[in-house]
Amino acid sequence: MKIILCNKYFFLNGGTEKYLHGIMSRLIASGHEPVPFSVRYEGSWQSPYSRFFMPPPGPAGEIFYRDIKLRPATILRYIGRSVYSIDARRHLSRLLQATQGADIAYLLNIYNYMSPSIIHTFRARGIPVVMRLGDYNLQCPSYLFLRAGRPCTLCRKGSYWNGLRYCCVKGSMSASALRVLAMYVHRALNLYAGVDAFVVPCDFMRRQLVQGGFPGERIHVIRSPAVSETAATGSGQRRHILYFGRISPEKGLDTLIEAWSRLADAPELILAGRSYDGEQERLEKLLAPEHRGHVRFIGFQNSRDLGRLIDGALLTVVPSRWYDNAPLSVHESFLHATPVVAARIGGIPEQVQDGVTGMLFEPESVDGLRSALQDMLSDRERLERMGRSARGYVARECGIDLHAERLLDLFARVRSHAN
Repeated sequence: MKIILCNKYFFLNGGTEKYLHGIMSRLIASGHEPVPFSVRYEGSWQSPYSRFFMPPPGPAGEIFYRDIKLRPATILRYIGRSVYSIDARRHLSRLLQATQGADIAYLLNIYNYMSPSIIHTFRARGIPVVMRLGDYNLQCPSYLFLRAGRPCTLCRKGSYWNGLRYCCVKGSMSASALRVLAMYVHRALNLYAGVDAFVVPCDFMRRQLVQGGFPGERIHVIRSPAVSETAATGSGQRRHILYFGRISPEKGLDTLIEAWSRLADAPELILAGRSYDGEQERLEKLLAPEHRGHVRFIGFQNSRDLGRLIDGALLTVVPSRWYDNAPLSVHESFLHATPVVAARIGGIPEQVQDGVTGMLFEPESVDGLRSALQDMLSDRERLERMGRSARGYVARECGIDLHAERLLDLFARVRSHAN
């Protein structure tokens, strides 16, 4: 099959791009032809199709929200990409003309910098569309089902105006207004009726979509694969506690820092990831002077360096306060035989088997997280057993080859129904 894969970034920015890279490699190995469609940002991976990529809304180096300098022309382009972009359709049409069409389209994160308007282009050419959902973009203006630091589902059934009422997007009235406008336009156009199948990583997310009115028969749970460029070495040199992922408020890192500070003989705490909205600076202010030399913020790490960090961790922590849908960091930790302590929220309990591959605690409970950490660290042999169980679980259930097989089976069924 010739498969168009659409994602707004074509470089390693996070879990979605790691997934994109992994699935493209497996598709090629299986004899299929993946064709990327993305935005031409600085540092993008090489591709013979990059000349068909969209230009970024601003300069190629202005990638993240904190870097963007709003100029009149740039603002107009962001509005177009957020609501409905004819430019996106035009660039995609050029790519499809060059490739002589495609058998199916697979959409990942296409919002704000690309545009879901491309769904109409695929439909106009008779190309079936499968869309993978990694957050609550279709139901929540802020993507997170989170308001004022607490889970919120007011907009789940289409009452998007609440996002403007509470300024849910970056705390900004203008950003919230644009996002809410885009969601209402997409609904008026019935845009997502053009998606033949939605892929979600957990049953929890499927339930949210069904409760929001999406047809259950079009929503398919395919668990996220474990993807890493390095594997556990078995060296036994595990010394630190690790968090990796976005450094952002919904991740609950203030709960982690407070719980860690209450541990007896606490190992070093390492936090790896790109900071958003000044969150790292806020967290650093929470550290008592005697703790600052034992908590390290090390920024975004490439795949190999991150793999070594996971390999050297006693355990990793996922302290989310939002309905985290099934973070890739859990399965990546398991791949390195590293158990996970995680909040019992969203899709996470579908990943972590309490007492077997890690431990669960109630979200935002400092005492619960401290107790779970202390319990696990008190028995290093049990930690090793949990790590072995975790690696066995992902080997059986979450391998990239098995994921690709299930995805290709869905593609085949979608194509057969479309013809």
